[in-house]
Amino acid sequence: MNKLISILVLFVSVNAFAKIKVVATLPDIAEIVKAIGQDNVEVSSLLAGGTDPHFADARPDYILKVNRADVVCSVGLDLEIGWLPKVLEKAANAKVQAGGTGFCELGDAIKPLEIPTGVINRSLGDVHPHGNPHFTLDPLKVAESGAEVVRVLSAVDAGNAAVYQKNYDAFKKQMETLHTQLKAKVKKAKVMEYHKEFTYFFNSYGLDSAGSLEEKPGMPPSATRIAQVAQAAKANKVQVLFATASAPHQTLERFTELSGIPVVTAPSYIQSSGDAKTIEALQNLLVKSIP
Repeated sequence: MNKLISILVLFVSVNAFAKIKVVATLPDIAEIVKAIGQDNVEVSSLLAGGTDPHFADARPDYILKVNRADVVCSVGLDLEIGWLPKVLEKAANAKVQAGGTGFCELGDAIKPLEIPTGVINRSLGDVHPHGNPHFTLDPLKVAESGAEVVRVLSAVDAGNAAVYQKNYDAFKKQMETLHTQLKAKVKKAKVMEYHKEFTYFFNSYGLDSAGSLEEKPGMPPSATRIAQVAQAAKANKVQVLFATASAPHQTLERFTELSGIPVVTAPSYIQSSGDAKTIEALQNLLVKSIP
C-alpha cells in the first residue's frame, strides 16, 4: 500500500511540474513565447529561419508535433494560411484548433498596417485581408503581440498567470529599450523593398519608404514595371532596396542596373545560424544595413 501511495505521489508531482508544450510556427514566435513562459514552457518551432512562411508545406512531422502540443502559436493575419490550417486539421488536437484554449495567433494583439479596402480577390495578388502580417520586424509590435501569449498561457495554466504577466512586462520593456537605442542610431533615408515584408521595420524607425518593386504582392514584376520603378526610384533618390534571399535575383540585378540603387539582401525572420539568430540580433543587422 505504501509503495502504491509513493508511486501516486510521484506521478502527481511529475505532472504538477510538467511543462506546457508550445509549438510555434516561426523562430521569432518561439522566442517571444520562451521569454514569457520561461521555465514553464517547452517551445519548438515548425519552420527554420530560412523557410519562407508563405510557402511551407503541411509536413507529417509538423502534424505530429501539433498533435502532441498544448498550445500552437502563429503569426496569424493569414501569413500561414497556405499550410497551417491543414496541419491543424490533420493533427486532430482539439486544444489547438481555432477557439480552443491552446490556439494562439499573435497578430490578434496588434493593430496591423496596410489593411486593404474594397473588393479583394486573387487578381490582386497575395493580398492579406486583415493587414500586413510581417510585424515581427518592429520591436514595438513584437512587444504588443506578446499580450496574446500571456492570455493563452494564463488560460492553460491559470496558477502561473501572474508569472506570465510579470515576464511579459519585462519582455515588453526589453523590446521598447531595444527600439529606443536603435532608433537613435538610424539616419533618415529613402528606402524601398521588393516585397512588403520590411514595411513595419521602415515604419517603426521613421524611414521614408518609396514602396515595393512588386506591383502585386507575390507576383513577379514585369519588365515594364521594373523599368518604371527603377526610373522613379532614381529620380526620388532612393538609397537602398531591401529584399530577402527568396526574391528573384535577376529582377533585383535589373533594378540596380537601371537605377544604380544597391540591393541589401537580409532576412525578414530570425535565422538558425549567422548574425540574426535572435530578434535583437536581426534588428541590429537591419539597422546596420541602412546607408
